[in-house]
Amino acid sequence: MENTMLIVDDGEINREVLKVLFSEKYAILEAESAEEALAVMEICQGNIDIILLDLVMGGMSGFELLKQRNHLDYFHNIPVVVITSSGAMEDQIRAFDLGANDFINKPFVPEIVISRVDNVMASHQRMLSIELEAQKLKVKSELDQMTGLYNKTTAEVTMNETLRTSSGKLDAMLVIDIDNFKSVNDISGHMAGDHVIRIVADLISSLFRKSDIVGRIGGDEFIVLMVDVPSMEIVRSKVNSLIQIMKYKPNLTIPENVTLSIGVSHNDRRVSTYSDLFKKADEALYMAKEDGKARYREYGITPVNLAQDFRPAILLISHNRSVCSVVNAMTPSNARIVEALEIESLDKIKPSDIEKICLVYADVSDIGELADNYWKDLKKYSWMDALDICAICEEGNMQQYSRALQQGVSDIFAAPLDSSSFKRRTMKKLEEFSQLES
Repeated sequence: MENTMLIVDDGEINREVLKVLFSEKYAILEAESAEEALAVMEICQGNIDIILLDLVMGGMSGFELLKQRNHLDYFHNIPVVVITSSGAMEDQIRAFDLGANDFINKPFVPEIVISRVDNVMASHQRMLSIELEAQKLKVKSELDQMTGLYNKTTAEVTMNETLRTSSGKLDAMLVIDIDNFKSVNDISGHMAGDHVIRIVADLISSLFRKSDIVGRIGGDEFIVLMVDVPSMEIVRSKVNSLIQIMKYKPNLTIPENVTLSIGVSHNDRRVSTYSDLFKKADEALYMAKEDGKARYREYGITPVNLAQDFRPAILLISHNRSVCSVVNAMTPSNARIVEALEIESLDKIKPSDIEKICLVYADVSDIGELADNYWKDLKKYSWMDALDICAICEEGNMQQYSRALQQGVSDIFAAPLDSSSFKRRTMKKLEEFSQLES
């Protein structure tokens, strides 16, 4: 059955743009005012699946409409994505406080608008599915009400039973903690903190299989039992993906300093208990926090000392989250990334690391007219002259392409990066470097 979307905006052009973006996925209803939206909802009585709501309209505002949400049965359970032309944090916090699920900014960026609406719908549908299953099994009291995940007690009981009958299978436990969560509550308030918890919960649950057990065991702490996994490499890959997504936050509406630290343990294909695996994973989590956060540690495994890491290094100069995410995810394991957010950060690179750098990715895709100064500043580092430098330019920006070629770069990548193309070309360059070394 096709989902139904209600677009509430007093601007006809805005409604038309949103209709174009979502008409293939949704049956579209429109309202020019909050008053008209209430009438449409009353007529539809529960048959609207999501609302896109402009906050600033003539007559009743979007904020005032949100205030009525908890008092109207036909409105209460419909997810709402608010539309705002204001970047003010106060407006966003107020909207979340009134029950908004997410927000999109004007002018619309189609990829971000679609991604955020899809995320809200997926989260809402997952919550409905979980609630329906809980009602069938009469276990609604076993769920964490904020996230729809298992609560601490249920997670422990379910995991213990699973581990008891899991002899001969490899199971891995992840204890996940939100870094810098206290600062969110202190600066933006508890409603913003609750929003972060829900976003993180949705992200965690979406990355794991239905057979895996996911729970929230504390204010900002989660737990996952990956059941019957083929190898620990799969666990490490999944954990690293989770950390990278939270580090670079593609289309996630959470503060910049919010990341994840994760502790990992496993049963080594022997019968184990929840308390044993949790104790080990929690100890590993503590070590990850001590190492600097936004990373994971595996119990019993000593982390690689970068000073003794002899893999060739790829220097990435970029503060673009999307670019950083692709580069980290697609770089082969036989190389490592050395990140520099700004050119000035190159001053901090140790001589021992400079000797290991085989390739440089210089990202100029979002610096506009500052490209000339960027290349001049880069040339101040004489050790760059001997390195293979690749430019990352904005797709179709011929001026950036031309400037990069004038600097003698060996290759140009177009941003947004194509993952498969980037990985293929990077592997080729690493192979060429390896042949030169040998």
